[in-house]
Amino acid sequence: MVGLGQSVLGTSFQSPVLLASGTCGYGEEYADLIPLDTLGGLVTKAVSLEPRAGNPPHRVAETPGGMINAIGLQNVGLERFRSEKLPWLREHLVSARTLINVVGHSAGEYAGVVSGLDDDEGFLGYEINVSCPNVKDGTLFGTDPQGLSDLVSKLRRLTKRPLVVKLTPNVPDIGHYARICEDAGADGLSTINTFPGMLIDVERRQPVIGNVSGGVSGPAILPMGVYLTWRAAAAVSIPVIGIGGIRSGADALQYILAGASLVQVGTALFVDPSAPIQVQEEISGYMERHAIRSLGDLVGALEIPGRDPGPVEDSP
Repeated sequence: MVGLGQSVLGTSFQSPVLLASGTCGYGEEYADLIPLDTLGGLVTKAVSLEPRAGNPPHRVAETPGGMINAIGLQNVGLERFRSEKLPWLREHLVSARTLINVVGHSAGEYAGVVSGLDDDEGFLGYEINVSCPNVKDGTLFGTDPQGLSDLVSKLRRLTKRPLVVKLTPNVPDIGHYARICEDAGADGLSTINTFPGMLIDVERRQPVIGNVSGGVSGPAILPMGVYLTWRAAAAVSIPVIGIGGIRSGADALQYILAGASLVQVGTALFVDPSAPIQVQEEISGYMERHAIRSLGDLVGALEIPGRDPGPVEDSP
C-alpha cells in the first residue's frame, strides 16, 4: 500500500495536498463541497491586524489559462478571526493541518497578528504572505532582502510554531530570497504567489479589474511555478510547498519531483471543488503504477539527462 503521508514542519501530513490561501476562505465555505479533513490541510484566507475591505470591483476576471484577481486581501481581521473562524477550524479540521496566512502593512502589524494568535489552539503555524501583487504594499518585504530578513527574524522570536514564508516570483533570483528566509529562521517556504498582470476591455478602453492590475493564477503559470519551486528547493534545506496551476496529480507531481514536499491547490477549486480530492487520488495511482511506497522518495527526484547532480545555477 502506498503512503501519501509526509513528515515536515515538525508534524505529519496525511496527504501532500493542501488548499491555497485566498481560494478556500476560512474552510467553512467549502465544508459542504469536499471532505476537508481528508486532505493534507488548508491555508486560510489572509488575516491582518485590523479588518480590510479590499479593492474596488471588478475583482476577478477569467484569462486564457486561468484568472486574474485583485481582491486586496479583504478579511475579517484578527479579533473576528479568533472569535468566529478559528473555533470552527479547531472543531472540524482534526486530521488535516491548518496554516494561517498572515499579512500586514508593517513588520509590527505582522508581529501583532502572530502574537495575537500564538496562544490559541487549532492550527499548526503561519504562512507569512510577503508577496501579494494586488495591494500597494503587497511585496514590500518580499522584494527587499534586508526587510525580509528582519521580518522573519522578528516573527521567529515571537513563536515556536512553524513559519512558512510565501515568496514572490517577481525577483531576479528566488534562491537568494529562499536562503534569506532560511537563515532568518523560517521553517519552510511557499512557492509561488501570483504573477502581476492586467486585462483591458478594448471596447471601453478601460482596465477590466477595478484595481487596474491584479494577480494571475491558474494553469498558465504552472511552468513558472515548477521552475521557481525547483530553484528555491535547490537553494535551501527547509521544506518547500509548491503552488501554481495545479489541477491534476501529474501537475502536483511536477512540483514534487522539482523538490516540493507539499503542494497547494487554489484556482482549480473555482472550476471544480473536488479537484484536490482528484489530485490526491491521481498521485496515489501514479505511486501504485510505479511501485513507489513512500511519497518522500519522489521529493526532488527529478532526473536531468546529461547533467550531474549539483547546485542550480543562478541564471536560467
